[in-house]
Amino acid sequence: MLTNSKKILLDAQRGGYAVGAFNTSDLEITKAIIAAAVRQKAPVIIQTSEKAIAFAGLENLADIVKNEASRVKVPVVLHLDHGRSLKLVGEAINNGYSSVMFDGSHLTYQENIIYTKQAAVSAHRHKLTCEGELGSVGNKDEEALFTDPTLVKDYIKKTEVDSLAVAIGSRHATKIEALNIELLKKIRKLTNVPLVLHGASGVPEEEVKKAIKNGICKINIDTDIRHTFSESMREISNKFKDADPREIMTKVMLEVQLEVEKKIKLFGSDNKI
Repeated sequence: MLTNSKKILLDAQRGGYAVGAFNTSDLEITKAIIAAAVRQKAPVIIQTSEKAIAFAGLENLADIVKNEASRVKVPVVLHLDHGRSLKLVGEAINNGYSSVMFDGSHLTYQENIIYTKQAAVSAHRHKLTCEGELGSVGNKDEEALFTDPTLVKDYIKKTEVDSLAVAIGSRHATKIEALNIELLKKIRKLTNVPLVLHGASGVPEEEVKKAIKNGICKINIDTDIRHTFSESMREISNKFKDADPREIMTKVMLEVQLEVEKKIKLFGSDNKI
């Protein structure tokens, strides 16, 4: 069942848990994510990055997720992750995405507000949801820029985003030791908008739990999905060298499904449907 993220994130906020947002780039990963959500009776967000879109095509990915979502009763959000242009946001909306993110973290603060507001207006016009980012999560090759709490109220008021990605110490594709929970607490006191944690694959489980306890209600997972897929593919291909590729992919999909189920239970979103 395709839906936008508004109700499921507000439910998570009230319930003290987080909804998993898992990145996909193909049919197999999508099927594994949805199978995990169905088994754990959990709402789920399936998202596509610009790299995934460049690889598989936006229309193709949208059709895959929408088709698979139509077959199940659990809420499934099709979300654009880190869209850095209004053109891409518009293409996602036109191809049936139910939620979008405009990532203005590479822009000046005022530019971030202007472009994110335009993305939010476009999304709301189609009864979709929009996520913005204040600060920059960064990655192993790019320094993170922590969210400035003094800007939170102004940013949310001017952009009208439905959720806010905050930079509190996590990094894309990078292991960390701890999150800045005190900063998260400050941000949480300033807004009731659902808060999002990006780069969570590298965050220790205890830190994830602390983040949820202090207001994070959407958690993005990409690297762990890709690593599970790749490692499983190597191991299973070596073990079953003469197997039908479909048999190999079925086994790989099961490993991805189990990884997603583990995350869902960690986030506390199991048995919420």
